[in-house]
Amino acid sequence: MLYRLLSAQLTLAFHNEFRTPGPSEMRHSCLFVAISLALLTLSGCRVESGGDSTSTLNPATNVDLRFSTFTLLEQTDTVLFADLIQAVEPDPNTQSTFDAAAVADSIRNQIALFAGLTYSDEQPPQIESARNPLDIIRRVIGENAVENFNEGRQYIVGRIKQGEAGEYSNRTNQVQIRFIDESALKDGQPENDYNWQYPIVKWVYTPESSNLVTRVLTWASSGSFPPGSTRPSATLATQFLPEAFSSSGYNDGARVITEGSVVIENEREMAFARSYSGSNTDSLIIDGTAIGTSENTEGGPEFTFAGQIVDCVKIEMDYELPKVRVYTSIDQTPSTDAYCSEKTEPEYEYATKESGLRP
Repeated sequence: MLYRLLSAQLTLAFHNEFRTPGPSEMRHSCLFVAISLALLTLSGCRVESGGDSTSTLNPATNVDLRFSTFTLLEQTDTVLFADLIQAVEPDPNTQSTFDAAAVADSIRNQIALFAGLTYSDEQPPQIESARNPLDIIRRVIGENAVENFNEGRQYIVGRIKQGEAGEYSNRTNQVQIRFIDESALKDGQPENDYNWQYPIVKWVYTPESSNLVTRVLTWASSGSFPPGSTRPSATLATQFLPEAFSSSGYNDGARVITEGSVVIENEREMAFARSYSGSNTDSLIIDGTAIGTSENTEGGPEFTFAGQIVDCVKIEMDYELPKVRVYTSIDQTPSTDAYCSEKTEPEYEYATKESGLRP
């Protein structure tokens, strides 16, 4: 599995050098080798220009935004998992030995829990709203709403044209990116509901190694949490083709691969890897955090999936076939052959309806 490919050295480097402040270590080291190397390549704020004797500075500055609400009600087709939500719908012309519709609904329900989604009552359901820290920053970036983010992407595009490495990084410049939900603040909601901070917002172009643009977004929950618990957090790392990368818009058409992880309260984690180039696939693992699995010595928190009690689910979506495979387990030790992420034979496999997405 892709989640197991990182060496111990790269995993340690990411956690020690680029980890978000506060959250406990995540079980799945989702960031793949190319992204990790891109992060390690540019650690300073000054990048030498090969064309002359001048230097170009990382343009990141403080970004402090206020929103009436973090809930996204419009353009829900742009949220992170909108394509997968549609793609898991079973093909009505094929039959299964199990209730494929119930499996699809369980997939949607689990994603909704981690991504703060609500659905319509129609069949198949449509996304009505989204409220999560990854989608709101993607919306801000995609709609060109922050001038400094626009400047950062313009800078990266300029470096691409010159064939020179470049970096936009709030962490390198030690500047803050913070979003405030005024409705939640006014209603007296907990700090983690109204104050969203992003320890890393970063674009990196590395022509001499991957020759890709890498964007890393991380969020760490504010507020207080019980001792010995995992602070909720989220990471989204995406690589883009430089020739298709633009200084405006979502740049979804330039994506090569996206990986990340979302940790929520009650010691649950969803890790994902999404490939947009060559093999169009998604892979998700939903299980417990390191604390939730007692440091990988037991199964994590239990939940219901397709009418069964489980503590681990792996979901694989193949957009080209199209087909879904789902692997589950209960009371198994992580990294053993019986754990859902290590299984090779799925509990559920079914053909899906042609969605016209990611051909």
